[in-house]
Amino acid sequence: MKLAACFLTLLPGFAVAASWTSPGFPAFSEQGTGTFVSHAQLPKGTRPLTLNFDQQCWQPADAIKLNQMLSLQPCSNTPPQWRLFRDGEYTLQLDTRSGTPTLMISIQNAVEPVASLVRECPIWDGLPLTLDVSATFPEGAAVRDYYSQQIAIVKNGQITLQPAATSNGLLLLERAETDAPAPFDWHNATVYFVLTDRFENGDPSNDQSYGRHKDGMAEIGTFHGGDLRGLTNKLDYLQQLGVNALWISAPFEQIHGWVGGGTKGDFPHYAYHGYYTQDWTNLDANMGSEADLRTLVDSAHQRGIRILFDVVMNHTGYATLADMQEYQFGALYLSGDEVKKTLGERWSDWKPAAGQTWHSFNDYINFSDKTGWDKWWGKNWIRTDIGDYDNPGFDDLTMSLAFLPDIKTESTTASGLPVFYKNKTDTHAKVIDGFTPRDYLTHWLSQWVRDYGIDGFRVDTAKHVELPAWQQLKTEASAALREWKKANPDKALDDKPFW
Repeated sequence: MKLAACFLTLLPGFAVAASWTSPGFPAFSEQGTGTFVSHAQLPKGTRPLTLNFDQQCWQPADAIKLNQMLSLQPCSNTPPQWRLFRDGEYTLQLDTRSGTPTLMISIQNAVEPVASLVRECPIWDGLPLTLDVSATFPEGAAVRDYYSQQIAIVKNGQITLQPAATSNGLLLLERAETDAPAPFDWHNATVYFVLTDRFENGDPSNDQSYGRHKDGMAEIGTFHGGDLRGLTNKLDYLQQLGVNALWISAPFEQIHGWVGGGTKGDFPHYAYHGYYTQDWTNLDANMGSEADLRTLVDSAHQRGIRILFDVVMNHTGYATLADMQEYQFGALYLSGDEVKKTLGERWSDWKPAAGQTWHSFNDYINFSDKTGWDKWWGKNWIRTDIGDYDNPGFDDLTMSLAFLPDIKTESTTASGLPVFYKNKTDTHAKVIDGFTPRDYLTHWLSQWVRDYGIDGFRVDTAKHVELPAWQQLKTEASAALREWKKANPDKALDDKPFW
């Protein structure tokens, strides 16, 4: 799903007076403001892929793949080769709203007939069954049938058992001897992933924190109510499944508002998934309180379950109307009474009118205003196409992934705190002399380990952050877990290092 950034605008360089073209495709038609599409029936094979606009040639900057956003760059001497693995109707979809044109390639899937497969199931005759179990159980092992509770010894790789009368000849086999549980090993952990918001609602009172709303439609991109208290309520269930490590979506404070969801902007998209972090020192109120987190971690440890946090250091979240109003950054084209008349008392309550989509709120925002956007993260923290910030690059480490502001984790310049934190009175972030964005992030994230005994991190967008940054996070988090275990010997499961 393509997430529409709140700052996408159609730049003058891609005015629609000229047409986009690509060899083998008809002229692109305008699909929406700054988006264009063209379809063509193409045969299987290999062909160059270039696009042209107003006598300027463009080509994909990376390997050509279907259903992935490809950044475009001016053509080089050798155009990239596009391998088409089958005949079909291919679609090229261009998006020029960010200033860096992007391309999405897709193919219409053909409907293939499904053959009807009919097999006769064998009917049990009521007699004992002899089975070859050599691939599963060793010679001499005692094997038990769950239904009849009969036990047989493996001889010459075979066993013979009388199925239970009510089982219709079905045997469910297991070792009769119970091995002592093996020591926990991260390389063989049974990990259960939970997107917390979509799992279990343990506290309905926090479902609409920060003025978030349901959309009254399919609720594709809204918060559904799952929280840390709900996870705690399900720990016995997870333990019964054999889970010994619980990986949860990032619980940190997310952007408060929404952006337009889907390519058509047909629903509001909130950060229910945890990938648009706004403050790494706070829990998101929709997830619950710090007391809820402590209860979850302690209760999980009592059941032999480790806790993993999903963490993001590559990017922040989009700018939303809610956060612009609350933290006083950004700029609007509206002024005076127009603001309240158009956006309402609370800007996050805005809804598209007839002829508009959830993307249309972008039309009211002046993304070029340098002064207004300097009050957001600040140039020492991020690169983005907004305001006077440094532009994103074209490589994995400096690109703007899905148009999200890219954090300067490679910077060696002391950054101070994000600028808008001056208006964020609930943050726990404190200025630390000489700290860079990387230093702040690793410090904030490892503090959760030091305070609560978090056992490990799963890192998101790993290839988009420098390896030394991940190494720094691992070093600091490992030291933090050692400190926590030393201070809490009665709660520590073992002496395993941070994962």
